[in-house]
Amino acid sequence: MKKLFLILILFSITVISQERKSVHQLHEEEYGKKYKNVESKFDLSGNGIIPLQINREKSLSKAVFGYLPYWEYLNGNYQYLRYDLLTHIGVFDFSVSSTGIIGNPSGWPWTNVINSAHSAGTKVIMVVANFDADEIRSLITNEVNKQTFFVNAKSKLQTFNLDGINIDFEGMYSADQGERINSFMEELTNYLKTNLSEDIEVSFAAPAVNWGSNWDLLGLAQSCDYLFIMGYDFFGSWSTTSGPTAPLIGGSINLTNTVNVQYSSVVSAYPEKLILGIAYFGGQFETTTNAENSNVIDYVSNRFYRDTYPQSQTYGRLWSTKYQVPWYRWESDNWQQVWFDDAESIGLKYDLALSNNLKGVGMWALGYDGQRQELWNLIDQKFGSGNIPAPAKPQSFSLSGFGDGTISLSYEIPQSATGYKIFISRDGINFNDSVDVNISNPFVAELSNDSVYYFKVKAYNSSGFSQFTEVLGAVPSSQTHKVLIVNGFDRTSGTTNNFDYIKQYGEPLLSAGKSFVSTSNEAVFKDYVNLTDYEIVIWMLGDESTSDETFNQFEQVRVKEFLDNGGKLFVTGSEIGWDLDYSGGAEDRSFYNTYLKADYYADAPNNSSGSYYFAEPISGEMFDGISNIAFDDGSHGTFDVDWPDAIKPINGSAGVLKYLNVNVSSGYAGVAYKGNFPGGTAEGAIVHLAIPFEAVYDLQDRIEIMTKVIDFFEGTVDVRNLENELNPTNFAVYQNYPNPFNPATTIKYHIPGSGNITLQIFNSLGELIQEENIYQSNPGLYEFNWNSENRYSSGTYLYRINYINENGKSFSSTNKMILLK
Repeated sequence: MKKLFLILILFSITVISQERKSVHQLHEEEYGKKYKNVESKFDLSGNGIIPLQINREKSLSKAVFGYLPYWEYLNGNYQYLRYDLLTHIGVFDFSVSSTGIIGNPSGWPWTNVINSAHSAGTKVIMVVANFDADEIRSLITNEVNKQTFFVNAKSKLQTFNLDGINIDFEGMYSADQGERINSFMEELTNYLKTNLSEDIEVSFAAPAVNWGSNWDLLGLAQSCDYLFIMGYDFFGSWSTTSGPTAPLIGGSINLTNTVNVQYSSVVSAYPEKLILGIAYFGGQFETTTNAENSNVIDYVSNRFYRDTYPQSQTYGRLWSTKYQVPWYRWESDNWQQVWFDDAESIGLKYDLALSNNLKGVGMWALGYDGQRQELWNLIDQKFGSGNIPAPAKPQSFSLSGFGDGTISLSYEIPQSATGYKIFISRDGINFNDSVDVNISNPFVAELSNDSVYYFKVKAYNSSGFSQFTEVLGAVPSSQTHKVLIVNGFDRTSGTTNNFDYIKQYGEPLLSAGKSFVSTSNEAVFKDYVNLTDYEIVIWMLGDESTSDETFNQFEQVRVKEFLDNGGKLFVTGSEIGWDLDYSGGAEDRSFYNTYLKADYYADAPNNSSGSYYFAEPISGEMFDGISNIAFDDGSHGTFDVDWPDAIKPINGSAGVLKYLNVNVSSGYAGVAYKGNFPGGTAEGAIVHLAIPFEAVYDLQDRIEIMTKVIDFFEGTVDVRNLENELNPTNFAVYQNYPNPFNPATTIKYHIPGSGNITLQIFNSLGELIQEENIYQSNPGLYEFNWNSENRYSSGTYLYRINYINENGKSFSSTNKMILLK
């Protein structure tokens, strides 16, 4: 009986190990389903595909093999590939049946990628995949099926000028993992090299751990040209504790163990036959505590580098000395932990490959890094030029007003940057003017006070330029800016983001009589920009969704504070409800319901994506009088708003905009509210649209919408109020102008009645350097011209005006100014 019990346990373990899906299969099922059966835009016969070119400029010291899945090709991330830093691109995937019939990846042929790769001397490999144990057994053991496959593989390689084949068979029966698969690979290798070309490369996607010692890894390496070690998936959806996808060390199994123990026989005999694959993805766990290896409540999802890196900067990157990988955490209902790899941890894995003289390195998967450059720079540093990488683009970009005709720029200094190039435009499209600076808070002066200017910045060093920041805009008005635009649209995958959509806001705001400045959302949650300094905040979220977060927990705190203090918020985005209400935790839902004043109803009107692109106002509400509003289907210069949330009013809000031909019982397109918010005592207001304002492509529609929003926030403006604003009844001190200045500047102040005025100037140490006493007999607006007269050095100075009225009551106000020689 005991023997029977042991046999049952072993059988159970074997079945479980075979049933667990590989990460390649899981990603295809999760991310590929949206892109199935997409037609190619190129000749289906392969005409126009060029053969591999010899590129004498390619100087990589090791092979760099990247899998490119069809979902990353079709979402456009192929355009960010660095062909000069790749030796191989594995096209994932050509599915194969049990009878040897080979299908094509969605969107095939990818003629643009193949030709770009071949021009750069990069080989393109067809990745043939099957994840079904029965089908794999039938294919590799049945002679007819096997020969059919060989012939079909040769045909595909010839037709599309491909340079090799990579076999990705996972989930095989244990009995097939040894001699059977090795014999199959040996026959395939011999067939293709004999019947096609000796130069055709044949490789196999091999496991990181030889569970049960069923694999003959040395024999597998001998049967083909090389193995791609899938060095990831150590922790995942099956894990009971949290941990990294690809630990370098720590625990009984890790990547160091993979190379030094699992593949020791291959490393000793054929190191040139091994490519160490690393992960451009990580995993998010819901956990019971905030500690490493916490017990797991739920596995949330895989997370791609393009999302995890910026999010780690938001929540605080941690480093695991146990595993030699980064991670981060935050609390939302329960603890959330995200384990991932970045340039530091991947660099250590590359060192492991170099120290063992392996053929090279690879990654699953290309595109998962999006537009980010850190991982390309790492490849160049380790295997290419060896130069210091070009800097990353400046982060936390913001613009602020500095008085008449002057705009101040601010951004964080990226590592290794030696200078910055500022580009300036009047329309947000043509950036013909530029200036070089070497500081992180420059200003641009002598601008027109009644015009919108747009700015973008890139950093540089001796190795080259960074990518551009997003485009921001501002009006260099002499008046204090009351309107702030926050650009929170960072998403790049599955959408179109030109990072210049702020240009859609300029003319509508000017038409509504408002000057403005703008900022990135990062500058807000890092407290470089304070929302409460402004009366109106416009938060643009475009197609931002769950991966990039519409409002992270820090932004939620800032927005709550702003609204509680009487602020007015105009927020638009198509996926806010999906992210916060449908996909979010309890705190997210509370914020969405009580502060954004909306209740999520559906991911699109009538749950039908790509079907509704018009909205109309609700009679008697704030947009009444506007004609039907059209928004972009992807053909009008912004992005396809194919999944605009259907939302409903809640907690005192009202529905103000609906989708055309959709009953409001199925949700609205916008809600509005004016009144006190949960934590406030002052009246605030919000207009919340599920249609991104920037995607409303008719300018007149945008002007009418913005005017209605400003009217809702401020009500009808009385001429007497404008006069009072220009001639206040209270004591007031205004920002000096110009600022920065050299050598003179003007300081304006207003007094409501006669009295004594004292003007004081202080240096940055707080030392009084000048004082003027003035008596003024009449109320009104006055100015004082201060000239440094070459007596003082560049730096920050303070000016204070003290006012004592006829009743002996004193008032004081202090501002900052900058002398810049």
